[in-house]
Amino acid sequence: MSADDRPCDLLILGASFAGIELYHQLRRSRAGRELHITLVDRQAVHGYIPLCQERIVGRLPPARSALSTARSVEGDPRARYVLGEVEAFDPATREVLLASGERLRGRFVAVALGSVLTPPPGLTGHERLLGYKFGDEFDASHARLAALLGGGPAGAPGPRIAVIGGGVSGVELAGELAHLARARPAGWAAPQVTLVDGGERLLRGLCARAGRQSLRQLQAQGVELRLATRVLRVDADGLELQTASGSQRLPCAAAFWAGGVRPAPALARLGLPRTSQGYLEVGPTLQCFPTLQPTHPEIFACGDAVRVVGGTGEWPTMQRAIECLWQAKVVAHNVLALAARGPEEPRRHVGLRPHRLRADFPYGVSIGARSLIAYGPLSIDLGPLGVWF
Repeated sequence: MSADDRPCDLLILGASFAGIELYHQLRRSRAGRELHITLVDRQAVHGYIPLCQERIVGRLPPARSALSTARSVEGDPRARYVLGEVEAFDPATREVLLASGERLRGRFVAVALGSVLTPPPGLTGHERLLGYKFGDEFDASHARLAALLGGGPAGAPGPRIAVIGGGVSGVELAGELAHLARARPAGWAAPQVTLVDGGERLLRGLCARAGRQSLRQLQAQGVELRLATRVLRVDADGLELQTASGSQRLPCAAAFWAGGVRPAPALARLGLPRTSQGYLEVGPTLQCFPTLQPTHPEIFACGDAVRVVGGTGEWPTMQRAIECLWQAKVVAHNVLALAARGPEEPRRHVGLRPHRLRADFPYGVSIGARSLIAYGPLSIDLGPLGVWF
């Protein structure tokens, strides 16, 4: 199919947190409501990612905690939602090729294809690890968990389930699995839970006090902690681990990977500048070619797909949903600023808004029956209040 000779005003690649927020930000202004916007995503419905731990154990029904993304665009005469997989992109023409063969073009393009929760490909048996954040992998892992914990003898202890990764996601998932001992879907058993992490403490991205508090809270809820422990191999019967004292076996019925995200594979097919780790490299204005006289000023990227580079080098990132929302607001402002300019105006950054990193923003951690909030060097135990919130 040939490209439409009338490109949309803005082509958004990816309609999860950052992409759909960009759409809504633009629709909040008169100028933004005039734009013809096309959104492309593999999914019509997106699970609410910040609560994926609560969703997978049944604390929140998955159907009630999902965002009907495509439906939110229905009824907008200047918007179109396209279900498809991004296959390639030409920055010079701002044309995207989908796996279906369809081609789309935009006067402006915003890439918000996010990241994927996948273990290192060099880990033997990595394909056995369960993912739980996105789309089909969430559905498959939820079904696996239900099969493991359901249907056994009443009152019998459930199987052992391992969580690999002691960051926020891993701590929250281990806490939710442990909470099944107190409240769980009908017919489910309570699993035995082990959390494995290669570091000396939990929540290394937060203050040391938060790590100590999370450790105590997990242990109080019955979670076994294996810190300073590396996973060497995954097989049908469990994990082979490496510690300072030698190798160990951890028999388990299933293991979840919570050890970090990687760039979405589609980012490598876009012909856009990338960092050494494979994320899209953008400047503070979130443009993909951030020179003083940008060669392609109409191409932006935001959300988990990007790393901001400027000043002294690559900026840190919070890798949180709230940062996606802030970046989407910056892209919306800058797209409108450029759209208001005439085609003869110089390609420059004057009038564009830079992204601001809010590294000290409070971070809430839900740990089964309890929760805490970390802010810089401070960490406050909120008990069940944060879980309820």
